[in-house]
Amino acid sequence: MKQALVLAGGGAKGAYQAGCIKALHEMKYEFDIVTGTSIGALNALLVVQQDYQALYQLWDKIKISDVLKDPINLDFSFESMISQTNLIKSFFKSYLNEKGADITPLKKLIHFHYNDKKFFSSKIDYGIVTVKYPSLSPLEITKQKMKTNEPVEFAIASASCFPAFPVHHIKKQGYIDGGYYDNLPISLALKMKADKIIAIELSKEANHEYYVDRPYITLIRPSYDLGGFLDFNRNLLDWRIKLGYYDTLKTFNKLMGYRFNFHHASIDIEILNRFYWSIINFEDAINKSIINKSIFNSNRPLTDLLKADIYLHKLELSDYFIRGVEIAMEYYHYQSDIIYDFNNTYLEVFNTFSKDYHYRYPLFENNFRDFSLKDILTSIKKLSSKDAICIFYHLLKNHEKIEPNLINNLFLNEYLIALLFSCIK
Repeated sequence: MKQALVLAGGGAKGAYQAGCIKALHEMKYEFDIVTGTSIGALNALLVVQQDYQALYQLWDKIKISDVLKDPINLDFSFESMISQTNLIKSFFKSYLNEKGADITPLKKLIHFHYNDKKFFSSKIDYGIVTVKYPSLSPLEITKQKMKTNEPVEFAIASASCFPAFPVHHIKKQGYIDGGYYDNLPISLALKMKADKIIAIELSKEANHEYYVDRPYITLIRPSYDLGGFLDFNRNLLDWRIKLGYYDTLKTFNKLMGYRFNFHHASIDIEILNRFYWSIINFEDAINKSIINKSIFNSNRPLTDLLKADIYLHKLELSDYFIRGVEIAMEYYHYQSDIIYDFNNTYLEVFNTFSKDYHYRYPLFENNFRDFSLKDILTSIKKLSSKDAICIFYHLLKNHEKIEPNLINNLFLNEYLIALLFSCIK
């Protein structure tokens, strides 16, 4: 049985793959086939050579000057361009001369890490996707069809993101980025007789939706947007590496969580049931009235909120509570790139809220006692986000009826958080 690793294209987002590969290597995964497009093709070179430490060090140290001869940050934001006005003239002069950004430093870096002897003596097969220029016809080429020193050239060709980067020539034939044809070459791995595939995406949108639920394919997908493909900010790169590492561990059930990372834990079944049925009862109340339905985007607004930004089509009992805790953690600005103890964390979040509630709610009552509940809940000017959570929590704990139409989409997130807290204690 042949196992393949498939690496998507995505420029600087390739740092995420380094974190993924580190986790896979630690879990003792081995591959018979590696395919890649663009930055995935470059990362794949080092996997084929089994130079894992070199791969990690590359992404730990890489900076924009290692990529561009005239190193400006190419995130194309207005603020970035303004801050780099002294560099722009030389960059665009070089850009026009080269018909794309001069990536000579990147080519030198890749050549430095490439070892022809290691590559061809490796038992791991290699395949990449690039596109011929100007015909724009795709080329899928494997190790068997490559000659001495060609793999590194075809990898650079696959990563030639025209027009940002210049056309790359091999024996007078021009090539551009393989992402123009197939940014996640699963089909190439299948053509190379792969039986099982681990594929690493670099975008939250699936490159090939029809591969998502195949039993022989495991997709590792980023839990957060990875940012710009030409953004080599050091802090961003470090975050991408960490995220890739933790997302991979979660994909293989070494950790739990969706937007955050938790050690596996047993969760109080009574809390799980309370939260689940609170959500179901709320959504049932919506569905009893056509009028109420009209103010929500869905007849399952809380469930849809819990499913937002994750890849689950269906939520299990524990998923409801885990996602509720994660939404509360996002509200309180918890870091996404560390591992938490789940039970301790949700109690910590609740205690943070509880202190705020005991301070805030008495003030809130005094300030708004002359207004009706409807007036308060429908007035953004009169009610802050924290005030909304406090009043919802108070009403829920005192078993006071809350009409769904008072919540509407303005305070749905706050209501969910209050509902979560009301189920904890």
